[in-house]
Amino acid sequence: MTDATITPVDAAEDKTAATEKWAYLIALALVALLAVNTALFGLVGLSMTAVVLVPVIYVILLIIMVGG
Repeated sequence: MTDATITPVDAAEDKTAATEKWAYLIALALVALLAVNTALFGLVGLSMTAVVLVPVIYVILLIIMVGG
């Protein structure tokens, strides 16, 4: 193999690290939304947030399974 066909490992790790950072930020935002709605509206806020997040989580699981 020549040097031209070898992909740098550092570049792949940087891309993965950046993707993981975005995933953690999105997860943090969803949990923060859940906490704020529960604090402001009680059980109704908790249930409405859970109902709204069902399709979001479904799409996230599909993206994980596809590998995107």
